[in-house]
This record gives sequence, C-alpha cells and structure tokens, in this order.
Amino acid sequence: MRTQTRSEQIGTMLQTLSQALAACDARDFELVIRLAEQQEAELAAFMSSRSDLAQLAQSEKLQLEQVIAQRQVVQQRISEWIAQMREEMQTVSQNSRLLKTYTS
Repeated sequence: MRTQTRSEQIGTMLQTLSQALAACDARDFELVIRLAEQQEAELAAFMSSRSDLAQLAQSEKLQLEQVIAQRQVVQQRISEWIAQMREEMQTVSQNSRLLKTYTS
C-alpha cells in the first residue's frame, strides 16, 4: 500500500468534510457523526505524521486553511441543526400542554 502525499491527505480530509456537509443538508445524523469521526482521525493522522508544519508548501497551507474553514462550516451547520431541533421540540411540548389543557 502506497503512502499518501500531504496534498492527498488534505484532499481526503476535504472530501470527507464535503460529504459531512451533504449529510448535514440531508439531516442524516448517523452519517454526520461517522464522517466527523473519520475526519478527526484523518486530521490526527496528518498532524502526527508532520513534525514541522512550517515546512509545508504554500499550496498545502492553503489547503489546510480550506480544511479549517470547512470544519467550521460543518460545526455551524450542526449547531443550526441542533437549534432547529430544540425549537421543534419546544413547539411539540407547547402543543402537548395545550392539548392537555383543552381536552381535560
């Protein structure tokens, strides 16, 4: 098995993050969690194999900035998703209380 280059490793992380964004849009919680864990493992492997990040080529630094930006977007989408679910749960709870009040 051939070892991935740094650029290939970063490309793999970007691809995983892209899939995670699509899973967020599809509201596929299990897939989002699996892809987030996979991306964390990919990043950990990348970081542990790099003793000096200052030696990265400029293009690789730009790609890593993309990884960071995509991670932030995924985290933001998850946060928005959680807030939406919280609102929906509050609405259900309020409706349940109203139903109990007016049917009793």
